Order: sequence, then structure tokens, then C-alpha cells
Amino acid sequence: MEQFIEIVKDVLVFIASFGILLASYRLWVEKDRKNIIYARIHILGVIDCACFLIFLALGETLLAFVYLILAPFLAHAIAHAAYNDNLSE
Repeated sequence: MEQFIEIVKDVLVFIASFGILLASYRLWVEKDRKNIIYARIHILGVIDCACFLIFLALGETLLAFVYLILAPFLAHAIAHAAYNDNLSE
């Protein structure tokens, strides 16, 4: 049973890592256009979810939940600052 749990953890880390790589690639190749900052924040949200899954798989539940709480607040703060500074135009 413990071997099965280790396999599930490894698969979860692999899938999350693949999601991080794919999202990072999309973040890099995205062309500059109107409101691109919001698209980039969305891509970073995908990376945040993958990191949360990796923390859970590695047994770092406290760190995972702190990350889960802080990441949306940080994304909102960046989007709000961009909106107020008219960076999206």
C-alpha cells in the first residue's frame, strides 16, 4: 500500500511539473497585445495550482495551504495595480 502511495505522489509531481513547464512556455511565447498582463496573470495561476499540488504530494501541507491562500491575493494585487496604472492599454 505504501508503494502505491509513493507511485501516486510521483505521478502527481510529474503531472504538476509538466503543467509548470507548459505554462512557462506559454508565458514566454505570448505576444504583446492589449490586456496581455491579465493573460499572463492567468498563466501564472496555472503554475500556482501546480505548485500547490507538488507541495501536497511532498507532504508539506502547511506550506501548501499558505501558498494557496497567498497566491490569489498576490495575483489580485498585481492585476489591480496594473489596472490603476493603465498598464493594460
